[in-house]
Amino acid sequence: MLRAEKNYDFRKRLCKPHHKIDHTAKAIEAQGCFCFRDGIAIFADGGELASLAARDLCECLKISFDISARITENEGDAAVKILVKPEACCENAVGYKGRRTVITEDEIRIFGYDERGAAQGVYDLEEEMSRKAVPTLDCNDSRKRPAFSPRMVHSGYGMDEFPDDYLSVIAHSGFDAILVFVKDATHSAHGECDFADIVRRASRYGIDVYAYSYLQNFTHPTSEGAKEKYAEIYGGIFKSIPGLRGMVFVGESIEFPSNDPHVARRHYYETSPDGIPDGKISPGWYPCSDYPEWISLVRDSIRAVSRDADVVFWTYNFGFVSREERVALLEKLPTDISLLVTYEMFDTYEMGEGVGMVMDYTVSHVGPSKYFVSEAEVASRRGIRLYAMTNTAGRTWDFGTVPYEPFPHQWHKRAESILESRERYGLSGLMESHHYGFLPSFISRLISGDFTLGEKTYGERLADIAKEFAPESPEKFNTAMDLLSKSIEHYVPSDENQYGPFRTGPSFPLCLCRAMKVPAEAGAHFGNRIYHVMGRNYDDWGLHDPYCLRVRAETEEAKKARALVRSALRELRGIEKKNEKLQRLINLVSFIEKCYVTAIHHKQFYIQRYKLLSATTKSQIAGAINILEKIGRAELKNAASAIPLVRRDSAIGFEASMGYQCDEKALLWKIKQINYMLDAEIGLYKRSVDEAYPKNRYFKFPADVR
Repeated sequence: MLRAEKNYDFRKRLCKPHHKIDHTAKAIEAQGCFCFRDGIAIFADGGELASLAARDLCECLKISFDISARITENEGDAAVKILVKPEACCENAVGYKGRRTVITEDEIRIFGYDERGAAQGVYDLEEEMSRKAVPTLDCNDSRKRPAFSPRMVHSGYGMDEFPDDYLSVIAHSGFDAILVFVKDATHSAHGECDFADIVRRASRYGIDVYAYSYLQNFTHPTSEGAKEKYAEIYGGIFKSIPGLRGMVFVGESIEFPSNDPHVARRHYYETSPDGIPDGKISPGWYPCSDYPEWISLVRDSIRAVSRDADVVFWTYNFGFVSREERVALLEKLPTDISLLVTYEMFDTYEMGEGVGMVMDYTVSHVGPSKYFVSEAEVASRRGIRLYAMTNTAGRTWDFGTVPYEPFPHQWHKRAESILESRERYGLSGLMESHHYGFLPSFISRLISGDFTLGEKTYGERLADIAKEFAPESPEKFNTAMDLLSKSIEHYVPSDENQYGPFRTGPSFPLCLCRAMKVPAEAGAHFGNRIYHVMGRNYDDWGLHDPYCLRVRAETEEAKKARALVRSALRELRGIEKKNEKLQRLINLVSFIEKCYVTAIHHKQFYIQRYKLLSATTKSQIAGAINILEKIGRAELKNAASAIPLVRRDSAIGFEASMGYQCDEKALLWKIKQINYMLDAEIGLYKRSVDEAYPKNRYFKFPADVR
């Protein structure tokens, strides 16, 4: 049984690349295998990274198997040799992070094409021993290298927080770059930050650091003094942070005062001077004709200080405009930068009697989207280095407060599609998480295998994982994975879902009259500002109709998904012997099921709220409040039943930029909020039925607070 955790306890589990393994009942000696024994000598020929990998192997053997190993400076004494020898590599081992590992009964030789490859070869051995749960390795000659670089992730530990042990976990997981939000040379999104220290420490693990620009741009590139101003800002960042690998720029965080006639010369959070909309969007949301001037000036400012810096231009915000407008910009971009394109967004899909659009990061749609393809084609033709935002660290906005999304087949389909884009368009680098960050899981392991040339097949790796979770019932585990992977196909990636009940899960409030949100934690970057609680987007887009067709259609899809998740839970719970891995998975899937229940209740509540607002007779009022009350009481039970789940896993309910928006405290707040709604708001309507219809005399229905 899982023990109760306090908030942030997941960090203790997160920062352990090695775990104690009970291998006493398994045979250690085996013919055709290399066996680790006490006193084994390890030799590393290379720099700091190779030496660190050798020490990591010693630590792995001690923690996992209680085997003592030693570092030797004499290669002849060593049974394990970690060597940086590109000339010994061949086939898939040739190139950045390539490694060739030769295992005989007497010794192991790891040939790294470079130091990062040598270190990754060590991590490969450690993972194989962990999977087998014995300190032995089969004799073979393997050659591997990554299909993509960089593979970038934000921190799932906390906003821009990267302790050494977490950096080690990131490196073990195959990622080679991290992202930090940069407001200026000394401040990140969460406050003061020693970026130079992060760069120094990350480099010890073979990890590059990219700045995600939060820098404000109030000067047009053609303005007087702009060259000096941009040199001071962007050149100053790279002077202050030696070794910074590059910087990522996205429209909504750029917001320079463009001269393009399609846009307003103001930031998206500012209103027009007289308060009347002028029908123009901000520069952050349109592919302005002068972006090429802006990014060229930024590039020059950075490369005057760091000649090889990677300048990354991300078109995330431009997918809502036409292909012609977007391509016009791409045709003018400089070709010596990197173009980052989101992989699955902006495609349309049928929804009930209407059409929906993939509004934000999701794994419900595999990709690539037409938007991605249209931009990838231009990048390929013009020779611009192409990156993709893929979320393949295992998390999206489909469920905002889960540590990862356990839909392996769907993730594998995306990985296969991404590899096809590598061949077709020259896709070379990936951004694999946004600010929800990376937490290790069997999903991230599967995807890392997909992105490693020379690795075992997906089926073989999934079979290995099934044995880890359910060694005596792998077939039940596999059936559950089939059902879970099918369930996400019914998820609707609308703003109303991703910025509504699925953003927080079962702590999401049901608001009848007053818009209320879970209180934000002090210091949280976004806190509770990143979701909406009263169906705001349905209303904004004119969907306040008597039938609520889109809401009803989304409700039916959520019910289908929930039914598949419940079937998967039955399979997992039916496994007789449940180790800790399986218990944690069951706990996570149970929480996902609660998220669907909250979403369904929220949509049903929205429809009845509309009926109440539209009521013209006492019987209509009475009918609506009766159903609203039933939905509220059902959701009370759902929220209460989620409390044991978040107690058992402190990673659930947390997201780095929001903090805890669905822990036990948040769920207790939700219960209090619904009771208020039932007693004060619905109660007042109940009393009004016995009087003359008050025509909304008691309540105004305020717009959602953001």
